Amino acid sequence: MDANVDTSNGGEARWIGLPYDVNTAASLTFIASFGLGTIIHLIQMCWLKTWFFIPFLIGCIMETFGYYGRYWLSQEPENFKAYVLYDLLVLPAPIFLAATMYMSISRIILALDAAELSPVRPKWFSKMFVMGDVICFLVQIAGTGMTVTISEKMQKIGQIVVVVGLVFQILVFVCFIWLVVVFYRRCGRQDGAKDVGLKWRRYVLALLAASGCIVLRNLVIGIQHAQGADGFVASHEVFAYLFEAVPIFAVVCIFAVYQPGRLQKSVRGLKMGSSESDSIPMVQSEEPTLPIMDLHESGRRYEAYRP
Repeated sequence: MDANVDTSNGGEARWIGLPYDVNTAASLTFIASFGLGTIIHLIQMCWLKTWFFIPFLIGCIMETFGYYGRYWLSQEPENFKAYVLYDLLVLPAPIFLAATMYMSISRIILALDAAELSPVRPKWFSKMFVMGDVICFLVQIAGTGMTVTISEKMQKIGQIVVVVGLVFQILVFVCFIWLVVVFYRRCGRQDGAKDVGLKWRRYVLALLAASGCIVLRNLVIGIQHAQGADGFVASHEVFAYLFEAVPIFAVVCIFAVYQPGRLQKSVRGLKMGSSESDSIPMVQSEEPTLPIMDLHESGRRYEAYRP
């Protein structure tokens, strides 16, 4: 989103608000929605001990306070601080969600003991894409900082920088989706070997669906910044909710249901059950006996025992 500036008063720049009246009810709805999502993910993170969800939690908090800034705008349409709060929090927030998504696939792969089926080593999944995420964040936050100034020249530069950051993030996500699809197909060919007691496909498909939501959001927001403050997207509030708030809230909901920590917990339970069923119980007897041993010597088998 780009600030709307009036320079008619002797050339002095003044922010005049958004080109529409901000919907109060919609703003409050998403404050409540993201706030509830934050609480749910905090509880799940502590319960499942999935500390790699901390960036995701930060993203949810940013969305919550970002839409508070939008509500503030609905009450004070020309309040530049409210606009800055909204734009600086909502635009880069999905980057934090993405960081956890990148780390989630490596956890899923390791939980399934399927590292050999991954096109990239699990540890590199996190490192490569989180590094790309950091670059996206730095570029977008720099561009956003420029767009929330009242300098028309700086706004135009900021728009370009933001678009570059969004395009780069889309490319990173497309690469990520491709690698996850490759893993999904390879794992699916294992004749159901990974299916025993697990529903791992749901978690991978949920990850892909969430990735698609963020790609869609970035595509529309990129078009918005490319068009500028007077563009069709920026001039209609429906796009701010339909292609900004809704896709990101969908991501929050998807991971509230398919939190990778649940799959990890299921795998641990199966492994514990398997180890217990396969183990030989220790039986005590009144007279200790020597165990039967297999001795291999010159290709012949002997049994050593005490009568």
